[in-house]
Amino acid sequence: MWKKRKAKQADKALEAKEDAIARWQAERDAVAELVTVARSFDGEGSAEIMLGPGEALFCKVIAAALIEERRGAGHFQGSSQGVSIPVGKIGGQSIRYRVGANKGTFVQGAPVATAIDTGSFFITNKRVIFQGANQTRECLFSKLIGFQHDDVAGSTTFSVSNRQKPTTVLYGTSVAGVFGFRLDLALAHYRGTVDDLVSQLQADLTQLEQERPADPIDAPMGAVPHADDQSGGTAVQLPEGSEQPSLSSESQTETATTPAGWYDDPWSQAPLRWWDGTTWTGSVSEPLAPPQS
Repeated sequence: MWKKRKAKQADKALEAKEDAIARWQAERDAVAELVTVARSFDGEGSAEIMLGPGEALFCKVIAAALIEERRGAGHFQGSSQGVSIPVGKIGGQSIRYRVGANKGTFVQGAPVATAIDTGSFFITNKRVIFQGANQTRECLFSKLIGFQHDDVAGSTTFSVSNRQKPTTVLYGTSVAGVFGFRLDLALAHYRGTVDDLVSQLQADLTQLEQERPADPIDAPMGAVPHADDQSGGTAVQLPEGSEQPSLSSESQTETATTPAGWYDDPWSQAPLRWWDGTTWTGSVSEPLAPPQS
């Protein structure tokens, strides 16, 4: 019984480690994709909206809702004072006349965020546009005061200098991350700060790679690293004259079945080194420290 309990605990621990690595890998791949897009994507043309000279489309969201505040029903709040005086009878019914005054005010209803139209929302490198069946809104970047994302609701509110009321577009939580990134990229192209955006994303990727969870299996040992590897790390060469670990027949069998991934560097030159499923590569999680004299 004790052995079975220990085996179940070990299986749960292994599953938890594998899940952590899978989540980390998905996040790492997503950030790497953002780096690639930020470096290479300069926008595209559009047949749905008129683009000006030098203007390019960076994002289109369909089935978006235009949100504006609308006041609810109001009500009268106050009181009345006076007396009721009988003035006669008609058909046996007493007729009375009220003398007095009413005091109070009409209270307007509270503003409520209301979807007033649905349509498509476009982001270019010069403006954002909502185009619906009944309403159209345009926010020029040159007049943009600021914007605020609500990732919980999946919406963004834009404030521009030439409009008293802000413009809110609801697009849903499923595209909130993509929408925010494409807006940042479009603004970077408008401001000429694309290199800064790429540098920030690359720094996020480097930090994320250094936070990789420990692998649940032993790292393979003994393959020779290659400096020309293209898996995304930093290529290094082994110091001249350093000894390479040898593989036993048992270790060779284990190595052949180990999947590609980041593992502890067998030569201790970096925290992690990339194993491509067949051999060690020259890609490590951070640059090699200079040798001590």
